[in-house]
Amino acid sequence: MCYMAEEQQADCPLPSLIVSDVRKAQSLAAQWFYDRPSDAFTLVGITGTKGKTTTTYMTHAVMDAVTGTKTGLLSGMEHDMGGQVTYTHLTTPESLEMQQLFAEARKHKLPVVTAEISSQAYQVHRTYGQHFRYGIFLDIGPDHISPHEHPTMEDYLRCKEALLENSDVAIIVRSTDYFDHVLAAAKKADRTIVVGMAEDGECDYAASNIQKLPRGYAFTVTEKATGRHDTYKIAMDGLFNIENALAAIAVGRDMGGDPSVISAALEHLVVPGRADVMEGAGLKVFINYMHNGISCQAVLKALKKDYPGKFVTVVIGVAGQRSPARIQGVGEACGKYADRVFFSADDPDLEDPRDIDIRLAHAAADGKAEIIIEPDRTIAVERALREAPVGSVVVLGGKGSEDTQRVNGEYVYYESDPAIAKRILAELEKQR
Repeated sequence: MCYMAEEQQADCPLPSLIVSDVRKAQSLAAQWFYDRPSDAFTLVGITGTKGKTTTTYMTHAVMDAVTGTKTGLLSGMEHDMGGQVTYTHLTTPESLEMQQLFAEARKHKLPVVTAEISSQAYQVHRTYGQHFRYGIFLDIGPDHISPHEHPTMEDYLRCKEALLENSDVAIIVRSTDYFDHVLAAAKKADRTIVVGMAEDGECDYAASNIQKLPRGYAFTVTEKATGRHDTYKIAMDGLFNIENALAAIAVGRDMGGDPSVISAALEHLVVPGRADVMEGAGLKVFINYMHNGISCQAVLKALKKDYPGKFVTVVIGVAGQRSPARIQGVGEACGKYADRVFFSADDPDLEDPRDIDIRLAHAAADGKAEIIIEPDRTIAVERALREAPVGSVVVLGGKGSEDTQRVNGEYVYYESDPAIAKRILAELEKQR
C-alpha cells in the first residue's frame, strides 16, 4: 500500500508516489489497476453542449441492434455494464469509477460501450489517457463558462475537441459552431466522418426529404461513400434529433450494420425525460431536458415549426452556481419563442431559486412571453397545465424525469415533472 500525491506528506508513514499532476496520474493508475479494460470492447464517446444523453441512448440502441446482443451504457442518467444498473447525477464518472465500470463491461463480455463524455471530464482529467474507437462531437455553444466551470470559451472548446483527438474515428455534426476549428482537431483521428442536413453542406451522411410524423420524423439518409439512399424514422420531435440520430447511424453503418436493422432500433426509441410526450385534456405536454440557451432555442423553434399557431407554455429554471451566460441564454430563448413562461426551481443548490428566477425574467423581458415567477416547481407545473389554453402545447423543461432537487448541497425528493403532469392531466380530463 502507498499513497499518490503531488507533495510528500511528512506525517504519513506509507511509501509515496510523487507525481506532477495527481488527477492525470489517478486516471492512468486506474487504467493500469484494472488492466486497461476498454481494450476488450469498442468504446464510443459522445460530447456536445446539447443532445449528449439523447445521442448516447440512440447509439446504444443501434449498438444493441447491430451486434445482436446487449451492449454497455454510461450516461448522465444511468450506468449499465451488464450487471446491476446504477443511477447517477454525474455525466461522466471519476476516473477510478469509470475504469471499474469498464472492467465490469469486460467481465460481462460486452462488445461495445457507449459513453456520455462531458467537457468537465477532460478539464479535470477524468478521461486522461483514455482512448476511444469512435468520438462524436454534436455541437458547442456559449454555455458552462463560469468560475465554477470553464474559464473561457476557448477552454470549453479545447476540452470538447479532446475527445476527437483521442479517438480512432471522429464524427462531427456539420451544423456545429466552430466547425472548421473542430474539423481541424478531428484530423488527429485516423478518419473523420461528417453528418448533417443536406442543406448544411457536404456530408458523409446527409439527411433530406424530411417528413413530420404524428410523433417524430421520417427522413432519407444519403451515404457519400456508397451512394445509398435509405429511409429512417425516429419517434422524437425536434429536427435536431435527426442530427443526433445521424451520429448514431454513422457509427452503426461504419460497424457494418444494415440500414433496416439500424432504422428499426431508432423507430420507436424515446429517451426518458428528453423527448417524452403526454397528451390529455386537450393539451400536448413535452418533457424535455433543455437546460441552456441553445437547447431551449432548438426545442422551442422546432415546436413552433411543428405546431404552428399553437400557444406554448414553458416551465423552466437554471441550476445554482451556473454561468450568467446560461441564465441569459435560457431567459432570452424562452422570452422570444414561448407565449407564457413560468420560471421556477431546477436544482438551486446553494442559491435562492427566486433570485435565479428574477434574473431569468430580466433576461426574458425583451421577448413577447408573459412571465410568471414561481420558485415552487410543483406549483409552477400545476399552474402551467391548469392555465394552458385547450389545444395548446406545454413544455416542462430542464428536469426531465428527475425525482430530486439539489438544495443546499443535498438531493431532496421532488415528485418529478412527468408524475405531476400525469396527475394534473387526469384531474383536468375529469373536469373537461
